[in-house]
Amino acid sequence: MKESKEKLIGINGSARMDGNTAILINTVFEELNQERIETEMV
Repeated sequence: MKESKEKLIGINGSARMDGNTAILINTVFEELNQERIETEMV
């Protein structure tokens, strides 16, 4: 059986690249990465 690979892209539209929005997105990404879901923030 072929394993499907999931990828989630988070879009940070904040003016502060390392601000609260980025912290929140990264917190969610940590949980997704533990489930072997690939993540990327743009």
